[in-house]
Amino acid sequence: MSGTARHTFQAYLFAHFVGEDGPDAEQVHFAVSRGNTLTEWDMLAGGRPVLRSTIGTGGIRDPFLLRLQDDEGFVLLATDLQVYGIGHFRDAQEHGSTALLVWHSRDLVSWDGPRRVEVMPPERAGNAWAPEAVWCEEAQTYAVYWASNLYDDDSAPRRNADSYNRMMIATTEDFVTFGAPRVWIDVRRAAGYGTIDSTVVRHRGVYHRFTKDEHPDVMHVFHETSPDLFRVTTGAVGSAWDLVAERIGSEHVTHGEGPIVVPSNTDDRWFLLLDWPPYGGGTGYVLFETDDLGSGRWTRTEKSLPPRFRHGSVMPVTESERQRLLAHLPPVADPADSSAIGSEIAPRNSDPGEPMNASSTAAPLRSRTIRPA
Repeated sequence: MSGTARHTFQAYLFAHFVGEDGPDAEQVHFAVSRGNTLTEWDMLAGGRPVLRSTIGTGGIRDPFLLRLQDDEGFVLLATDLQVYGIGHFRDAQEHGSTALLVWHSRDLVSWDGPRRVEVMPPERAGNAWAPEAVWCEEAQTYAVYWASNLYDDDSAPRRNADSYNRMMIATTEDFVTFGAPRVWIDVRRAAGYGTIDSTVVRHRGVYHRFTKDEHPDVMHVFHETSPDLFRVTTGAVGSAWDLVAERIGSEHVTHGEGPIVVPSNTDDRWFLLLDWPPYGGGTGYVLFETDDLGSGRWTRTEKSLPPRFRHGSVMPVTESERQRLLAHLPPVADPADSSAIGSEIAPRNSDPGEPMNASSTAAPLRSRTIRPA
C-alpha cells in the first residue's frame, strides 16, 4: 500500500455512543459537521443508532473510524461492552469481552458487520477496551491498540489489586487476521490503575500518542512522541517515548479521557477533544486547539460540543461524503433535542477507574494468529 488517496476534506464525521442509561445509548451514533467546524453538528439517522450489535455483550462503546489506505474504504472498530443494566465496570475488567467489534464499509452508509475478533485469551485477560488503529508507514501495516487487564491464568484471583490496564498492540493487514498482541504500555499507576484510551497521529514522521493516566489523583491525558510506533513503555510514563505534556486540560476539566486528535481541514491547527464523563462531573466532549502539535500547549475553545457525545472518534470527510451521509441517514429535525438522544436520562454511578482487588503479574503472551469468532 502506497498511502491514502488525496482528498479535499470539507467536513467531519463523528462516531460515538451517548452513555449507559438505555438500550440504545451504547450503540454507534453518527453526527456530521456543518462544514469545517467541530462545534456545529447534524445528528444523523434522526438521532437513532446507525450501527447496532446483537452479538457478544450486545453493546458498543468507543467507536473508532479509520479511512483505509489507497482509498480501499473504511473500518470501524469498537469495544464489545454494555454497562446498561450493570451500572459499573468491575465485572468487565475481570470477565468482560476480550473481543473487538469490527465493521467494513465502502461508502460510510452501508456497513458489513459486526464481527467479533478475539484479540485476547479469556483465561489471561479481562477486557479489551477502546480499540483504535493507525497506519505504520515504516512497517507498511496497520497497528491496532487497546487496553486490557492481564492475569497469570484462569485460576488467578480475578479481583486483583495488582492487575491494571496495559495498552496492547497488534498488527493487521486486513482487520480480519491479526498478529500476536504485545504489551505496548505497562505502567502501574496505583493498585488497580494503569493506562487506557491511547490515540495516535503521525505528523512529519513522528508519532504523537495521547493516553489517559488512570492514577486516582490524576485521571487526565498525557502526550508523548516517538519516531518508532512500536517502542514499548514500561515502568514509568515518559520512560521510552518522549514526554511532551501531562494533565492536559486539567485547568478546565476535572477528569479527561477518550482523547481525539484531528487536524484542521483549513489551516495548520490541530484539535484535541477530551471526553469529560458524567462520573467525573462532566457532560461529554470539551474542545481544545493548538497551532503547534508538538508544543503540548492547548487552548480551550469558547464553543462547546453538543451534550451526550461520548468516547468516539472524528474523521475528516469530503463534501460528497457528507452529502451522501445526509441523504441516506437524514438528521434529527432539531439538533437542540440532542440531549435526549439514546434514551431517557437516568444517571448512574459508574466509574471505570474503580480499582481491582487482588494480585497478579502477567507473563508474556505467546505468539499466535487471531481470527474472527
